[in-house]
Amino acid sequence: MFAASFYFIFVAALFLVLPILIGVYVYRDAHNRGMNAALWTLIAALAPSGIGLIIYLVVRSDFNSYECPNCKASVLEEYSSCPKCGTSLKAKCSNCGNTIASNWQNCAHCGEPIPSDVMISIIPRKKDHGLGKILAAVILIPVLIISTLVFGLASFRSSHPTSVGSVDGMRIEDFSDNKVISDWLKDCDANGTGIYVLEYQYPKDNSSNQNRSNYIVYRNGLSEDVSVAAVGFQNLFKESLRVEYNDSGNPGATDYHIYQVDYSTTAKVQLEVFVNGQRVDYKLTTATQPLLFIDSKWWRNEAVNLYKLRLDYIGDNSGVIRLVQQAGFEFAGDYIIELKTSAEPYGLKVFYSKFSDPFSSLDFSQNATVLLGLIKNLDYVEITDGNNTYKLTAEEASAALGHDVKEFGSNPKKIEAYFESLYEKGSMN
Repeated sequence: MFAASFYFIFVAALFLVLPILIGVYVYRDAHNRGMNAALWTLIAALAPSGIGLIIYLVVRSDFNSYECPNCKASVLEEYSSCPKCGTSLKAKCSNCGNTIASNWQNCAHCGEPIPSDVMISIIPRKKDHGLGKILAAVILIPVLIISTLVFGLASFRSSHPTSVGSVDGMRIEDFSDNKVISDWLKDCDANGTGIYVLEYQYPKDNSSNQNRSNYIVYRNGLSEDVSVAAVGFQNLFKESLRVEYNDSGNPGATDYHIYQVDYSTTAKVQLEVFVNGQRVDYKLTTATQPLLFIDSKWWRNEAVNLYKLRLDYIGDNSGVIRLVQQAGFEFAGDYIIELKTSAEPYGLKVFYSKFSDPFSSLDFSQNATVLLGLIKNLDYVEITDGNNTYKLTAEEASAALGHDVKEFGSNPKKIEAYFESLYEKGSMN
C-alpha cells in the first residue's frame, strides 16, 4: 500500500514539474523581449500537451531579443543605445542625424550616401540557453512518467499472491456419484464438440482478501492425446488463470478430457483457455456449490487408451507402431521395431540404438505384457541392443498374471486391473 501511494505521489509531482519549468522559462523570455510576460506564462503553462509553449515559440519571433555588446544587458531591436550603460547601438547619418542600419548604402531618411568607413555598431543576438533545457524536459519528463507508471504497475501486479492446484486425467465415469457434475457432463455431451467450464466462486475472504474459484474444464471431441496445465498469468493490464492445452499429434484413445483446477488470488478471477497457443472460446456454467475434487487415477485413462488400440494381427504395421508408442517403449531410449509375420510363432522385436540407463537395470516386462495382451496373434516380444536381449512369450506373461494375457484384448477391466496393480506397487514407468 505504501509503495503504491509513493508511486502515485511521485507521478503527480512529475506532472506538476513540467508546467512550472515551462512557466518560469516563458516568463523570463517574454519579459526580456518586452512581451506580456504574465499572459504568455499562463498560456504556455496551462495549455494541454505543450500547445501553449509551441504557440509562444512561434509568436516570439516577432519580438527579437538582443544584448548590449558592452554590458551584455538585454536590449530590443528598436533601441538606439543601451539603457543600462549608454553604449550606442546604432550608427547615425552624418547629414540628418537619424539612425542607419548596417546594410544601408544610402540613408533612408535624407538619401545621403553612407561612407564605407562609417563604423556601424553590431548588436549580437542574445543566446537562448534555456530553450534547449526546456525542450529536453518536455521530452524526458513524459518518458520518466511513463517509465515510473510501468514499473509501478508491474510491481503492483506482481504483488498479487496466487495459488493454483489442479488434477488431470479424469474420466466421465469418475463423476458418476456427483449428480451436479454428472448432469452437467451429460448436458455438455448433448451440445457436442467443444470446451465447457463449470465454475464455482467462493464468497470473498475479507480477512485474507482472497478470491477463490473451483473449475472443471471439459474438452469434448478430442481425436488425439493432449497435455494440459493451469498457470496464473499477470501483465500490466490484467491477471487471469490460463488453462493451456497442447495437442500431441498422436491419435488419442479417448474422445474427451476433464481437468480440475482450484485457483486463489487477491485480484478478480478471470479464466482463459488456450489450445496450441491460441485463445479459444468456451461455454461457462456457474455452480451453486463447491466442486469437490476427485483424486485422479490417471492409469485408468492409460488402460482405456491402450485397449482402444488393440489389434487382431501383428501384420498391421501402422497399428503396431501406434500401440508400441502408447505402450511407452520410449522410456528406455531410441528404438526401431521389426515384425516377424512370415511364420509362427509371430513376434515383435524392438531394437534400441541408445539407452537412457544400463540394459540390465531396465524392466520391460509390463510393456511387453501389454503388447502380448492387445495384439491377438502375437506370440512373443523380444527387446535387444545387439548385445543383451530380453524376451517374453504369451505363455510366460499368462503365467505371471494368473490368467490368459489375451484377455486384455477382450475385457477392458482386465487391463485396467493390471495397471491398478502396477500403480499400487509403484512400478509404472
